[in-house]
Amino acid sequence: MCRVTRGALLFALLGALLTLSSGSASAAPVATSTATTSCPTPFVGVQYAAPGGGRTVALTFDDGPGASTAAILKILQSFNVRATFFNIGENEANRPADVIAEAQGGFTLADHSWSHPFLTGLSPVGELAQIAQVGLEQRQLVGSSPCGLRPPYGAYDAQTLADASSLSMSTWMWNVDTQDWMAEGSGAPSWTSRIISLAESEGGALNHPIVLMHNQTIPMPATLAALPTVIRYFQAHHYQFVDLLGRSAPLNACPNASPAFPHAASFLTSATPLAAGQSLRSPDAQYRLTEFARGSLAVLSGTTPTWVAAVPRVRGARARVLPSGYLVIQSSTGKILWQSSSGRRGDHLALGDDGSLALESGGHLWWRAIVGATTLRAGGVLHSGWSITTSNGACRLLVGGDGTLQLQSAAYGTLWSAPAVGIPHSSLVLDPRGDLVLISPRGQVTWTSQSSGVGASLVLDPVGRAAVTTPRGHWLWSTP
Repeated sequence: MCRVTRGALLFALLGALLTLSSGSASAAPVATSTATTSCPTPFVGVQYAAPGGGRTVALTFDDGPGASTAAILKILQSFNVRATFFNIGENEANRPADVIAEAQGGFTLADHSWSHPFLTGLSPVGELAQIAQVGLEQRQLVGSSPCGLRPPYGAYDAQTLADASSLSMSTWMWNVDTQDWMAEGSGAPSWTSRIISLAESEGGALNHPIVLMHNQTIPMPATLAALPTVIRYFQAHHYQFVDLLGRSAPLNACPNASPAFPHAASFLTSATPLAAGQSLRSPDAQYRLTEFARGSLAVLSGTTPTWVAAVPRVRGARARVLPSGYLVIQSSTGKILWQSSSGRRGDHLALGDDGSLALESGGHLWWRAIVGATTLRAGGVLHSGWSITTSNGACRLLVGGDGTLQLQSAAYGTLWSAPAVGIPHSSLVLDPRGDLVLISPRGQVTWTSQSSGVGASLVLDPVGRAAVTTPRGHWLWSTP
């Protein structure tokens, strides 16, 4: 996890100094705040190859958002493939709904400067302003920072690389140029064929192509017509689609069909009922199954109930698993007050470290209630080993024993982690201001999202992102 360093120190000076900078046809507004990013440590130097092992391909779209953004997103989503959008700040400000759609679709947003000048012709302060303001605009719209920079026209120098690194961004070029911008809005079949030919002939000769396409303010009909064929070509030649963060999981990284996370369990059987006032704790102690004195059975995370089997107020009730396989709550006279929906030979109830309840016998699952905590609200804490999950249990945000924050998919492994260096047994806190903070056992703050939204909540979405949101649903911060 990298903080804004050099750029943050200069933000306060940009307003006064921009008037002295030269060579800028359209000066960027001044960035006035800093934020911890969710970006990995930047690569050193300029990158020309798609990340990942084997054969990988990265689709990239410059100059957006534009008139064809929605159509491009629809095509990518229909194939369930990742892509990276290098957006221009001015266009983001003019088309905020498209930026939000890109982010909510699970795509990577990156920096293509504020107004598309030759960065190498600007003063150091002017160049930094062109780059930094895009990050501020993006954070205001979707809560995440750009993790990649593509200098307009591919023109860069040492100053450009230093600026990008100071803002936690890697600098990305391309090695496949479809030249689709030359169509200038034409949808003629000849332009579509030319785009496809360049993508296939140049990209097919490489193990890690980065394909350059465009998403300009004018319509891009030839690009739209060519894109499905380009995707099918790389699929047919066994390339794995990645974004420039190296993510290869499909866009629906938390699908309904994902397998469950493996978990240890504590057991409840007919021979060991749960009496009123007693609790059964999950192995990591985040969850407890409690039989309350008045009869209700509940799973709690901290003091928050995540699942409740409510019954009339009957003192002395007990929860147990019957030989028939039902989980039941019985009165002191043996009357069944509540029972689960399954009763097929279950011999025990498992309380997992993901907060789920499962009736099992001989390793076979007969019934499961996915009841893990899905939201961390202001003032809430995730201790080491604790997590919140998506509503279907397919993804979770976990505080690892090594002190790192990890966003995991049951189907696709780790989707994101932060910070780069953790302190074992740390805890994650969402403070009342909406800041997401990792704190060491000694109280040292090792990382913060600096979200700053009163009454905010931390939630997970279906495409595998963690986001801090306001009560009205505005994103203050998110993982990429």
